[in-house]
Amino acid sequence: MKPYKIVFIHSLNNYTGSPNALSVLIKSMVKKGYQVELITSRGEGFLSALEGVSYRYTCYQWSDNKLKVLLLLLLSQLQLFVFLLFAPKKDTIYYINTIVPFGAALACRLTGKTSVYHVHENMQQQKVVYHLFRAAYRICNRKSIFVSNYLKETALNCKGGTVVYNALNGTFEEVAERYLQRPVNEKSTILMVTSLRRFKGVYEFAELARRMPQYPFELVVNATNEEVAIFRNEIGSIKNLSVYPSQKNLHPFYQRAKLLLQLSHPESCVETFGLTILEAMVYGVPSIAPNVGGPVELVDNDTNGYTVNPHDIPSIIEEIKLLMEDEGLYQQFSEAALRKSAHFSEQTMTQTIENYIISQ
Repeated sequence: MKPYKIVFIHSLNNYTGSPNALSVLIKSMVKKGYQVELITSRGEGFLSALEGVSYRYTCYQWSDNKLKVLLLLLLSQLQLFVFLLFAPKKDTIYYINTIVPFGAALACRLTGKTSVYHVHENMQQQKVVYHLFRAAYRICNRKSIFVSNYLKETALNCKGGTVVYNALNGTFEEVAERYLQRPVNEKSTILMVTSLRRFKGVYEFAELARRMPQYPFELVVNATNEEVAIFRNEIGSIKNLSVYPSQKNLHPFYQRAKLLLQLSHPESCVETFGLTILEAMVYGVPSIAPNVGGPVELVDNDTNGYTVNPHDIPSIIEEIKLLMEDEGLYQQFSEAALRKSAHFSEQTMTQTIENYIISQ
């Protein structure tokens, strides 16, 4: 066994990017021989039932009721504060995933425990609760890992933290590689994988499908069947658009996809990385993504995709047509996407993080 125990803290276990990336890191640390504990919420997500991990749960959970979410968030932070206040200090590293678990950060700062922030989200968000997150970060931050250069450059009081790009687990890449070795790979759909939030560009995606009935569109959202039904009712009948709730297995969607769209509104949500872009790249699928934030570190404009203003529907339509109809151009973009994906390896990510968190 390694000399250090690592306690990972993540507030909400679900099927979004930050728990996905954390699951890759946790599995690697278990394989390396570290004793690993995970403190998170109950429920299904990428952090569920990880082998070799001991669990402790908080009361936090997601709800459509904003007041309930806020109360559960504050209660869960009190739980974290108490958990870590009396937790071991010697030979233990407390790994705080995202800036949300401020209760854990405050307990570590108060008791002098070794802690590391892994920052995934844009700290500049103006939601009221982010003022609390930022204040705790300013007070408690000693070491920070950022998922993109954009995020590090816009962070507050980062004290020379390091940038480590997210990576996919080796199993995901192996499945994609086996699929691409097949003699015929049928790709026809235009795909988006995101949260069911207006600022994520889901309504723009629906509008693109409405205006381009010649292409099949698929939207996978981190939402329930009931929430999907409400969304479908809002957008009306679009025969070439299929909408799916949360999915454990995204491989079939990437295998059908010829193009991935990410259309988050930069004025409301600047994406700090873009894990779905990377997942698509592994399948040789080009992306059309926002022209600000982390996506520009993945998408080289006019090489392996396009970076755009997500509100500029006419320009996006033209770029979709170019890639869907010009097979020679598409092949160039597809090969460039595959080459780019090789820069984001699980081994590089996990080794760099390990070296950083155990250094003094």
